[in-house]
Amino acid sequence: MLSGKPARFPGLAPEALFAPVQTEKTIGLAVSGGADSLALMLLAADWASTPGRPETIVYTLDHGLRPEAAAETEMVGRIAGQLGLACRILRWDGPKPETGMQAAARTARYRLLGDAMAADGASVLLTAHHQDDQAETVLMRLAHGSGVSGLKAMEPFATVEGVRVFRPLLDVPRATLAQGVAAAAIEPALDPNNDDPHYERVRWRRAMPMLEDLGLTAPRLAALAKRLGRIDALGETMCAAFMSAHCRIDDFGVVHVDRQAFAEAPEEIRVRAMRRAVAIAGGLDDAPLAPVEAVAGMAGVAGVFSRTVAGAVVEAGAHAIVIYRQAGRIAAAPAPVPVDAPLGWDGRFSIAAAQPGFRVAPALSMTRAHYRALFGDYPTVPVAALRAAPVVEAMDGTVVALGARRRAPGIEITHVALTG
Repeated sequence: MLSGKPARFPGLAPEALFAPVQTEKTIGLAVSGGADSLALMLLAADWASTPGRPETIVYTLDHGLRPEAAAETEMVGRIAGQLGLACRILRWDGPKPETGMQAAARTARYRLLGDAMAADGASVLLTAHHQDDQAETVLMRLAHGSGVSGLKAMEPFATVEGVRVFRPLLDVPRATLAQGVAAAAIEPALDPNNDDPHYERVRWRRAMPMLEDLGLTAPRLAALAKRLGRIDALGETMCAAFMSAHCRIDDFGVVHVDRQAFAEAPEEIRVRAMRRAVAIAGGLDDAPLAPVEAVAGMAGVAGVFSRTVAGAVVEAGAHAIVIYRQAGRIAAAPAPVPVDAPLGWDGRFSIAAAQPGFRVAPALSMTRAHYRALFGDYPTVPVAALRAAPVVEAMDGTVVALGARRRAPGIEITHVALTG
């Protein structure tokens, strides 16, 4: 009978590793059969054996991409049973894409895991990402030109493809995990992809010994990620305070920034605020750093200009900066507004109808005169910004809303940035 006795992992205390999830009712473990995830399972099994700990369920997935995968998942299930843990074997069935396999496999993996967790009532998925993974992630992101937010690399808690994830082993070296699995007399599965130089992570892994000779070790890179994480958290706090005081989003999804306050803010806050404003205006989760840095630098000094960044227009005037969506980037075909659930529109607006018979499209033909005819005054934003706003019409063509500004009952429309 196997057990996850901590003596197999000298220096590791399961109580400390898993303390952040000790109040959860049910947790999941992602276990592939490799040494890292088997070590996670051994450690978690020892920890979960104490009364009062969360119910722990092992999830192992056969992507259907390697003939050995089915046997590997069976091996995981067998070991989980010996450890007293429930195990669910998941399979990605159906046709596989000819290109973009890694991205498709990742999406499928988290979809299957999320569905299984929802069925089991598991609130968080534990993964075996470790210190060496963290170091490789830092190097990869450094090579890709990431800023502070990217270089903090993986965080202990994150939401990945809609699944809440906890990574308890980020401070633990790969070698320590492998030694513990060997001490348990378990032969881990070997995925050939983990040694395939076609993958960028593998190339960085192979470069690590040379970097370590120069002092750039995995522990130091992981420590750098933590330190940058602290700086990033401070920057986010300061950026949020700046935006609360000096930025607003209007009914049409346009972001307005006080230009003098922007110019007086520290450079890091200017970049963060501009990046967030571009993402909000463009309906994005994030905006690319380098072009945002360039336009933030321009907006920090005097001068009137207009630039496009990631599908958003940045117009800097004498007293204000306005950022709005490029209308030409939005699908122009009208879409019906359903009554059974709110409609997410362009990543920016949520539209709910109390009754059928409404349709929505970008207001591409909007003019100042048309706006005045609708609302009785002239717009205070560029007409180009209005044309990127959603216009909701009844089937007879009557405009019932432009952006979040309503003209008739039966429809509710809000900007998602104002409701999150």
